[in-house]
Amino acid sequence: MKHQPLHLSGTVFTVLAMTVTGSALAAEPEFVDEARNVYIPAQEERLRTLRVGAVYNDEHIQIRYEFETDNPSWYHQYWIFEDGEWIRYGRGSPGPDPHGLYEDRISMMLDDGSVPHFGEHGAYMTVHEGMRTLTDAADGEAVRAHPVLGEDMGRSDVRKYLPGSRDAADDEVSWDKLKSDDEIQALREQGYFLDLWQWRAHRSHPVGHADNNYVLHYRLNSEGQGPFTDNWDDKAERPAWMFNPGITGFKAMDRQRLMDRDYGQDDWYYLSEEIAVPFDPNHDWQEGDVLPQRFLRQPTGSRGAIAASGGYEEGAWRIRLTRTLEAPNPLDSKSLEDGGRYQVAFAVHTDASGARWHLVSHPQTLGLGVDDADIVAQRVEGDLDTAEVEWTELQVYYPGQITWQWLNRDDHPGREAIEEGEIGIREIHLTLEEIAAFSVAFERQQLGVQPEDDDREEDRD
Repeated sequence: MKHQPLHLSGTVFTVLAMTVTGSALAAEPEFVDEARNVYIPAQEERLRTLRVGAVYNDEHIQIRYEFETDNPSWYHQYWIFEDGEWIRYGRGSPGPDPHGLYEDRISMMLDDGSVPHFGEHGAYMTVHEGMRTLTDAADGEAVRAHPVLGEDMGRSDVRKYLPGSRDAADDEVSWDKLKSDDEIQALREQGYFLDLWQWRAHRSHPVGHADNNYVLHYRLNSEGQGPFTDNWDDKAERPAWMFNPGITGFKAMDRQRLMDRDYGQDDWYYLSEEIAVPFDPNHDWQEGDVLPQRFLRQPTGSRGAIAASGGYEEGAWRIRLTRTLEAPNPLDSKSLEDGGRYQVAFAVHTDASGARWHLVSHPQTLGLGVDDADIVAQRVEGDLDTAEVEWTELQVYYPGQITWQWLNRDDHPGREAIEEGEIGIREIHLTLEEIAAFSVAFERQQLGVQPEDDDREEDRD
């Protein structure tokens, strides 16, 4: 089968002769190959719409989201008591959790111009060979043996990072080639990082916050205590907390009700410090008792800087995130100001999917009182919650396994232009529907899998 070039975002991508104007746009069911970390969503799930609006005043900015879905999840991971043991349910990969026990999430990466070319390439700059859940994910033992990622940071996988944090050419596999601690700190002080706002439907929203993070040499937590931790006692090998029956009327949730996803947003589907007591090992725990695997708490410091409100209403998530214009910590967050123009990119985790199985937007511009931006934040006086916003509709799509190394490899026709920042994902020569189809076609090509290989699709029920 011959190769045919496709012009995508000013770059010549090479893909098999199954072009995105033909069979790649035909309706395709989902494809699963768990052995290779592959889940390709069904064709109708690869392109969705996220609405974004923003308002600000003298001190704060508020980002608003609307995302329509008929399958919302405010559930996450849970411990279920089975045969005398606590078994964890809920997983982040690959693809949707079979029981629907993984939270919806909306994320925004934000830059003030300190990360060269982020405005052209967006999140593609953060995706590298060796990252977790990619087919070529780095071996866990190799990561644990790494002097920084493993020994210093205690990690066993590779997550998002910026190419400037590595001593390697952009086309090299670079996850293990970190710059020195002093060099990383210098980059951080120069603002070479992406501010990452993560609204999490389970792990932060019930306590009124989004999770504040940043991306540099890893996806890192901002300074302070996070809004969640694990509900687990390693020494005793059991949960550390249970529900306070004096407040909730029960010590544990019910398995059948959980599996039916019958706990509403006003129910205690989560476990937080306000409604918890230490786990009672002497209680007569019953088969099917359920406790949340995450323990929620009030975040502190920069990590607790983003307030969240709203919820799922009338068929859509309607969320408001509010933060000070001034960065809570300039080493992990970006400051914003009236008249400023910034680069942003969005991601949506939906349908009980985690890790890389999300939908992403092209990079956008966010202007505070600046009209020539994709998303225009309106300046208002007084309460941001009562202000009207100007909505921008963004298409978010499944990005597949396109990595920064592939975009920059020697035989890529657009490599030189990418390096110089002359072209990027914003110079679009295909519709977003075609780009979504291209991402899938590229992933199938890399795996040697074609749509007609239906005998390899698995039953996920």
